[in-house]
Amino acid sequence: MLGRMLSVWPDLFYLWMAGPFILRLALGISLFSLYYSARRNIRGIFGLLAAVLLIIGLFTQPAALVSALLLLEEIWSKRHDRITLLPLLAIALALLVLGPGLFAFDWPL
Repeated sequence: MLGRMLSVWPDLFYLWMAGPFILRLALGISLFSLYYSARRNIRGIFGLLAAVLLIIGLFTQPAALVSALLLLEEIWSKRHDRITLLPLLAIALALLVLGPGLFAFDWPL
């Protein structure tokens, strides 16, 4: 009993792979809506490519890194509200560390 982690619902820990999956979809859909209007320039192309890769779960960690860099550039240039972009940046950095989660084409080597 002492080795168990303290949690309100410890029986839900078997769903730990669903967390990155939900974050991956949320970031991918948000990036797609953010960069769809800018699809004619290089920033928009990279944003849309990262969004599609995140949604399908292919090359998730490189796509999360590109997403984080694009979001940092958006925050720095002040094109959008920082309060909106900071949670997306946190999600991108979390996916960089956590990996793709469920329903992804990425597999750990």
